[in-house]
Amino acid sequence: MATFPSRKQAIIMGKLFHWFHATTLKFQLRSKRAQEKAMREEIFIETEFGKARTLWYGFENKNMAPIFFDLHGGGFILGSADMDEAMNLEFVKQVGCKVISIEYAKAPQFPYPAAVNQVYAVIKHVFENAERYAIDREKMAIGGHSAGGNLSAVTCLKAKKEGEFQFVCQVLDYPPLDLATSPMDKPNPKGAIPPKTAAIFDACYIDPSQAKDPFVSPVYAAQAELVGLPPALFILAGRDSLHDEGVRYCDMLKAAGVVTECYEYPNAAHGFTLGTSADAINAISKMALFLQKYLH
Repeated sequence: MATFPSRKQAIIMGKLFHWFHATTLKFQLRSKRAQEKAMREEIFIETEFGKARTLWYGFENKNMAPIFFDLHGGGFILGSADMDEAMNLEFVKQVGCKVISIEYAKAPQFPYPAAVNQVYAVIKHVFENAERYAIDREKMAIGGHSAGGNLSAVTCLKAKKEGEFQFVCQVLDYPPLDLATSPMDKPNPKGAIPPKTAAIFDACYIDPSQAKDPFVSPVYAAQAELVGLPPALFILAGRDSLHDEGVRYCDMLKAAGVVTECYEYPNAAHGFTLGTSADAINAISKMALFLQKYLH
């Protein structure tokens, strides 16, 4: 039987993961900075957890346009808004929308609910200043990969509860939706995130007592919380420990009367849409078509 690190050990490991990833990414991005500057605008938005770094795409178009909010992956402790740049530029071109990629607060320095509240605050700011940014506030969509998919689903739940703004659709790309079930008890196909790594991510992000909060694990939401949520697109990888919880949440949304589309890629591993495989290209195309349907 696998021995998992204690929460204290996991947090220390998480800090090391975060430092290594941030340092590596800084050097990777330095050579691209001049090129990227022409394609995007970097804007910092003040929140209670500090300034949130955001990347804005398509805003050279000064006309009113729909908006897609992108939330990157990284197990709640890693990642940056830069990771999804190729996809976001593709959405600007294919969908005819503007895109804001949000670099949310990371655990373990900022555990739950910091990222949830920061993402919500950034979107609320954009919504309240929609005319200034030439954004159609009635045509807002949200989506993300992995942890970003979790935060997208949760932000839709939070938006429904708060009643301040709403989304026309949500894109959930291989999201973790059940943090209450031990990674050891989830499927572990070849190519899946190793259970010990998943346990570190979870332990850095939440206290075990929070695991069944629907804003942590949407699969534990009551049906009343799901009724009226925006249409959802699911992209699921067959070689992924998160596959089954994606199917479960999709079925829950269907039962609550939410329009859903689900595409499964049996031979794909977690994170596949960040690559250039035929499956990745197909999945990104499915996302673009879904956004086109609901943003126009």
